[in-house]
Amino acid sequence: MGAKNSCEISRLPQDCLSHVISLTSPRDACRCSTVCTFFKSAVDADAVWEHFLPTDLGHILSTTVDQPVFTSKKDLYYHLSNRGILVDEGKMCLKLDRTSGAKIYMISATRAVAITWGDNLQYWQHVPNHESRFSEVQHLALVWWLEISASFRCKNLTPKMRYGAYFIFKLEDDSNGFDLPLEATIAFHDKESHHRICLQARNGMSRQNPNSQIRYPQVRDDQWSEVEIGEFYYDGVEHDEVGVRVLEIKELWAKRGLIFNGIEFRPKI
Repeated sequence: MGAKNSCEISRLPQDCLSHVISLTSPRDACRCSTVCTFFKSAVDADAVWEHFLPTDLGHILSTTVDQPVFTSKKDLYYHLSNRGILVDEGKMCLKLDRTSGAKIYMISATRAVAITWGDNLQYWQHVPNHESRFSEVQHLALVWWLEISASFRCKNLTPKMRYGAYFIFKLEDDSNGFDLPLEATIAFHDKESHHRICLQARNGMSRQNPNSQIRYPQVRDDQWSEVEIGEFYYDGVEHDEVGVRVLEIKELWAKRGLIFNGIEFRPKI
């Protein structure tokens, strides 16, 4: 008798349980799927994962040439959280945060970022890179004056969310000039915050005081490195824009060997 009554919830219609699960989060839904086969079937329903997908996803998919192939809404969610899709004529990559479904955008270093002398082949080159989601990345041959900036329309982001802006890159083995700090600025709502960032890992430092307040990079799961430029809270105002800038224009030491992928705006969860 105990075994018979041990899972009374299974007497609910499956679509009812799916609706309840859709009111949680992708992380909670995945946990529910491990309870029993009845829960797993309810979790796999399109009604659950459609609730986790962005409300404007239909419009986004109708305008992208990077059409994902999927057999269910859950499959589509996993595609967007793992690989993402290219949008705005390849200028940006849209992904979803796996645990919350919040939007993540990375803007292309070659197509959506302003770089001083970025079109001069003596200093910067657009090169293909199979490890990037974009067709090309920016390769730094040699500069003394480094200035990189970008602006992003916040209406693309998930509202009521704190976001971080991250510089996504790699350094070649023979890179030079990145063991010293760069200035990083993020501007939002007429307010600016300034930080010092270093693109070379802390254990590679040779000329920098390790006790100073400097942000160092971390290696991501996709094997690119990232360092945080700054953060902001997006309340949902459609016309809001956020601006970021990374530069070194004072000491003017020689810099080379940077592979710049883009700038990512990701929720801080």
